[in-house]
Parts: sequence; C-alpha cells; structure tokens
Amino acid sequence: MWTDLFKTRMDKDISKRMYYMKFIFNSHFLIFLTIALGAFFYSLFELRDVLHNNIYVDMLVAVLVALSITPTYRSLLKEADLIFLVPVEDELNGYFKEAERYSLALSYIFPVVMVILTFMLVLINHTLIEFAIFSVAVIVTVYLTFKIKVETIHTLLNTQLVMYVLIVFNAILLYLTLVNIYFVALIPLVLSIVLLITRKKRILKVNWTRLVDYETHEINRFNTIISMFANVKNADKKFKRRKYLDVFMRKQNVKHFDQNHMYDYMFHRSFLRDFDLPMIILRLMLLFTIFIVWMSNIYVTVIFSLFVLYIIILQLTQIYQSQAYLLWPKIWPVRRSNIQKSYIRYSHKVIFIISIIFVIIFVIMHNKEFYIGLIFPIFGYVLNQLLSKNVYKKERALSD
Repeated sequence: MWTDLFKTRMDKDISKRMYYMKFIFNSHFLIFLTIALGAFFYSLFELRDVLHNNIYVDMLVAVLVALSITPTYRSLLKEADLIFLVPVEDELNGYFKEAERYSLALSYIFPVVMVILTFMLVLINHTLIEFAIFSVAVIVTVYLTFKIKVETIHTLLNTQLVMYVLIVFNAILLYLTLVNIYFVALIPLVLSIVLLITRKKRILKVNWTRLVDYETHEINRFNTIISMFANVKNADKKFKRRKYLDVFMRKQNVKHFDQNHMYDYMFHRSFLRDFDLPMIILRLMLLFTIFIVWMSNIYVTVIFSLFVLYIIILQLTQIYQSQAYLLWPKIWPVRRSNIQKSYIRYSHKVIFIISIIFVIIFVIMHNKEFYIGLIFPIFGYVLNQLLSKNVYKKERALSD
C-alpha cells in the first residue's frame, strides 16, 4: 500500500522532470552541446602532450568529480503527511526504501556525466584499467556519500555543512586514488567511518519535520535550475535583501513615479531583490569567463557566449512576470503598454551592461579580433526585443 503511494508520487515527479527536459534539450541546445563538447575534447586532444605528467590534471579531475557528488534525497513527502503518515510510521519501511532507491538513481546522474567528461583528462596520465578502477571508486563514493546525507537528515547536524565537508574529503580521496591506485581502499574505509559516526548521532527513526523541510528545499532547488531554461509552473517566488546590492538601489526622483516610469524602478527593485536571479546571472557570467579563457577557438567562443546571453535574457523575463501579474497594477491602474515599455527600457539597460562586460573579457582574450565582440550588444538588443514580444503574447493569452 505505502510502496504504491511512493510509486504514484515518483511517477508524477518523473513526469514533471520529463516535461521540462523536452524544453531544455531542444534542437538548439543539443546543437550547442554538440559543438561545445566537440570543441572541448578537441582542445584537450591538442593539450594532451603539454599536460602529460602534470599533477594538476589529476587534481582538477578529483575536484570536478567531487563537486558533482552532491546526492539528492527525494522523500516526496508533503506537509499533510505530518498529520496522516506519522501515526503509521512503523508501516512505512517500504515507502522509505523506495525513496532511497529513487534518490540514489538521481544522485548518480551528475557524477556519471562528469566521469564521462573527464575521461580524456584521466587518460592523459593513466591507463584504461586505472580509469575503470577510478570509475568504480566514484560509484562507491556516491553511494556512501548518499547514505551519510540520509543519516544526517535525521540528526541535529547541519546537512549542508556536512555535504561541504564531504566534498573536500571526496576530492582528497579521489586525488589520492589517481596519484596511487592502491589508495582506492581509503574511500570505503574513511567514508564508512564517517557513516558510522553519523548514525550514532541519529536522534529519531524518522525526523518528519526535517524530511518535509528538506523535500521543500529540493523542490525549490530543482525549480531554480529549471528556471534557467524555462518558466516553472507553480514555483514559489521568493525575494531576499542583499545589503551589498543596496548601493545600486539609489533614491529615485519623485518625477519618475508617474505611470510612464514607475515600473522602471519596480523592475529594478525586483531584479536586485530576487532570491535567485542575480546569483544565476553571476554564475552564468562566471561560466562565460571560464569558457572564454579555456577555449582558444574564437568561433566556438562566440557561439557559446551568444548562448549564455540567450539564457540571461530568458532569465530577465522573470522580473516582468513578478510585477506585471500582481494586484498592484489593479490598485494603481497603469496601462499595459506603459509596463511593457518600462520592461523594455530596463531589460535593454541590463543586457547592454552585461554585453559590454562580455566585450571587455572577449577583447582581453582576443585583442586582434576585438571587432567581433561588437556582435554581443547587437545580438543582445535584437534577441531581447524578440523575446519580450513572446512574453506579451503569453500575457494576452492568459488575460481574460
């Protein structure tokens, strides 16, 4: 009975994931991935002789794989379960076993992808047999890290802090394995000791409150990742004040608070106070910087840069939705055309600033072809204009 309950919820969760995957892995993104991966492996092949016997290669592989080992635990519990399932806690062993199997399967996705991506890096200094042993070591590391995380949820320990510590442990253990393949025995030994220590700190058989809170956290994390590529249905929109951004919240002139300009300020405030958006854009810009420094092929760099700009422009549409669909326009009736013009003005400013940053980084890395960098602000302006119209079409379709 309770196993069937979990399977029903799991099927719903899988359907949700598949629904968003078809938007993310569309034809354009797959073409981009093919080009980016091809360029990545081609550049590695060129650097193979240069990187031979370089210990920093093994260090890089260990860190990248360790960062990918961040297991997720999806209990799929809801707040109502605190009332209806707690009385039958002893009968839920089947439910939680299914939850662990499903969560473990999800937890293997990113590490397996990272092992495949670092395949050529490992082979620079190691044989195929050593790579196979390293891959098995990663599988064991993911499993034990996952078990530790599950146990941590039922203790008073800070789960996030424990995961940060484990990332460091895993990076060191994986690096030692690459330095000397016999050190692979340290992985099950050390992580099993950590698991035993964590189990001793367990205070409840099932910590219902933390499980429900953690499930909510995982849902929000999933929605945050998906929102980088598509609009997420029924996502709770949160806002957060970051004091270090207050310098950009300058006092507005009273004359700007009329129906023509008031939303310029509202969009600016939404952008700076958004819980995820500023950090998502910052991460994307960091990704752009790393890629442009790494990739020597100028054409692949330009394609990647334009794709990052495309994602950033998609992200900015969130601030339009966060303001334009509220009750505020009904309390202070402002024409939709004025709201749209304000969004266009503000989004163009943001995209222009980001494009200029892209141009500066591009010129530093490719100063002889500096003129190619001019494509960034032009592309940003045209694409932002086009995507904004799609937002308005959707708004008209939803309006009554």
